[in-house]
Amino acid sequence: MDANKFGCFVADRRKELNMTQKDLAAKIHVTDKAVSRWERGLGFPDINTIEELADALNVSITELMTSEKTASGKTDEVVSDVIHVAKEDINGRQKTILYTFAATTAFLSVLQVLFTIDWNSKGIRMYFEFPTIAVIPGVVLILNGIIGLIRGRKVKNMILIGLILVILPAVVSCTVYLICGIVNS
Repeated sequence: MDANKFGCFVADRRKELNMTQKDLAAKIHVTDKAVSRWERGLGFPDINTIEELADALNVSITELMTSEKTASGKTDEVVSDVIHVAKEDINGRQKTILYTFAATTAFLSVLQVLFTIDWNSKGIRMYFEFPTIAVIPGVVLILNGIIGLIRGRKVKNMILIGLILVILPAVVSCTVYLICGIVNS
């Protein structure tokens, strides 16, 4: 694909539909600066945006990808299927990264709690130290999820995992602290 040809095609279609860059950007949940970059031939939209952009410009995906008005046919279904598969692959990878991050953070927070226990011959003591190692990433995930929702992105489990990372350390810390208190009584 030629970036300049693509940019001219997007600009021409947008103007034919009497839309500003800001109008088009709002329809497909991107910034008007992103639309401007595409139209100037400085880049391409993310694969997650292609279908929405084609719909917003009232063209087929094939027409958008070739930057030419053509007769629509079976090709659009194939291109749409390829984009769908690519999106699913990206979403699967993001899920794997998110779950690995959450599991690692939760594990490290439990370790941090266990290291606050003083095992000695007189008994078990615990100094209470809240595991911030999980709370900070949890808060970041929650904020990222909220921003994503505001921008219209799908943030399936991000907020839920963030809440778990904020709540889990508190529950683990309190439980261990109570158990140490009962054992020492």
